[in-house]
Amino acid sequence: MDKYIKTKDKGRPIVYSVKSVSEYVELTTWFTMDGRIIFRGQTEDNPLVPSVGRNLRKSRFLQEEKEIFEEFKRESIPYVNSNLRNDWQWLSIAQHNGLPTRLLDWTKNPLVALWFAVKDPAIDNKPCIVWAYFYNKNAIVDYHTDPFCIDKTYVYFPEFVSPFIQAQLGAFTIHHKQDNKFVPLEEINNSDLLLKKIEISSEFITSARYHLFRLGISPASLYPGLLGIAEKISYDNMLGEDEPSIFK
Repeated sequence: MDKYIKTKDKGRPIVYSVKSVSEYVELTTWFTMDGRIIFRGQTEDNPLVPSVGRNLRKSRFLQEEKEIFEEFKRESIPYVNSNLRNDWQWLSIAQHNGLPTRLLDWTKNPLVALWFAVKDPAIDNKPCIVWAYFYNKNAIVDYHTDPFCIDKTYVYFPEFVSPFIQAQLGAFTIHHKQDNKFVPLEEINNSDLLLKKIEISSEFITSARYHLFRLGISPASLYPGLLGIAEKISYDNMLGEDEPSIFK
């Protein structure tokens, strides 16, 4: 798929560029021939760092990560329906309910990743991003490991403790601290072999969102329940800020 390559710098992940859903499908279908691959969509080209390692000047999450996590577990028990058996399952629930954790969201489905990349209007006419991570078999985490005592970044395929995880074919990377900080995944050793970046040009974002919605990738499919239904109906009956141009 050399025709989609934008930049190819030594020691850095290859950057691809696509301008339509069909181009994206062709490229990611070629990617998935490898077998072990997950995808992550981002509205901005931000580093691949888990939320607990961001905004360090404004939060205590990095220094008190475990204590804050235990506080979440203690206070959320009345609202958790399933019998969570370990910290891995609790981390999945915490992540999908907005608590900053050392997990980073991914999906097995490239169309789901594309939705999360294009779901909002382009920011400053910059492209949105989909990352593809070609993980090794030995990168899959052993669930008997303490998630707060790992020494490298792993891939974590969670049990379906949340309907959102199931609907989104969700996966996570779980990150480790190095010198008391989280190193971006794209900066670790061999990142040029493990990661590929896809840029979706800003002029394509609007039509991609429109076509994905018509193909059944929408809040209703990704967030089963009342939240997804409400967002889907709102989207279906109200144009987004960047959408009138589709109908000109």
